[in-house]
Amino acid sequence: MFLVKKYIGTFYFYILMLIPLLFSCSTGESINKYKLGIESYEEGRYLTAINYFNQAFLEDPANPDLYFQRGNARIKLEDYDGAIDDYSRAIVIDSLEAKYYLNRGLAFISISKYMDAISDFDTAAQLDSNNSTIYFNRAYTKEQISDYNGAVQDYSTAIELDSSDSKYFVNRGNIFSFLGKSEEAITDYSKAIEINASDSVAYMKRGQEYFSMNEFEKAKNDFKSALELQPVNIDAYFSRAEAKLGLNDFLAAAVDYTIIISMDSTEALAYYNRGICYANLNLKNNACEDFTKAGELGMFEAYEVIKEYCKSKEKVKKGQKR
Repeated sequence: MFLVKKYIGTFYFYILMLIPLLFSCSTGESINKYKLGIESYEEGRYLTAINYFNQAFLEDPANPDLYFQRGNARIKLEDYDGAIDDYSRAIVIDSLEAKYYLNRGLAFISISKYMDAISDFDTAAQLDSNNSTIYFNRAYTKEQISDYNGAVQDYSTAIELDSSDSKYFVNRGNIFSFLGKSEEAITDYSKAIEINASDSVAYMKRGQEYFSMNEFEKAKNDFKSALELQPVNIDAYFSRAEAKLGLNDFLAAAVDYTIIISMDSTEALAYYNRGICYANLNLKNNACEDFTKAGELGMFEAYEVIKEYCKSKEKVKKGQKR
């Protein structure tokens, strides 16, 4: 089956940052250390940022925003337990700030504590009911515990609050696809593309949905669009090649498999499926060379094809999906 690229993990998580000018410390020195911490964070120097925030604590130890910002830096360093501790300290000081719960929820997701994350997102939603990001992240978390109806509801709420974000539609489309609701999935992917014509994942996902409906021409066109946006996407080449196989365009499919091999010469499946294409083009020697290479790379079923096809006059008609 196809390799599926889905918006998961932190790719679409929002780690919120305070605007430095809105932050008020008790001393000028603390303000300066805070600003230096923010600058270091924005430059990707997260350990340095933590060091500056630690220095700011010396002047203002009860400021929850310092814990929040240090927690953000720790998340970037994948110190999720440390981040959770910092967000928790911020909450103890100020239990009415939604972003503290939101970011702690994101940290909980990172260590697969999904129920804890949902609990934090629930609280954040109560404190800031118009924040689409909260519903988006809660929806993703519900997906992880197979609460697909709840996830659809939260993605829909996020869309109601902000219909300009393509990834909200992509993620809801992913659930519709999983639930077998192809028309709804395609509608969401199409909306995502309308919002952001550079969203290569939306093209990939819509193409895969069209493929599942045997709409091979539409699938091929979407995979082509994805490749125009991401020319080195091996998965997109595999998907487009399979769509071309669905159209019985074996020569064009063989070209895509050749491109894949040029990108990764260890892709056994690319050799195997190119062999399928060659066999259907009556290029038996080329086909058998590819089946042999696929077998050498560990795809042992290729040896069965060699036995049945390369040592006989039979044609091979079907390829394998990635």
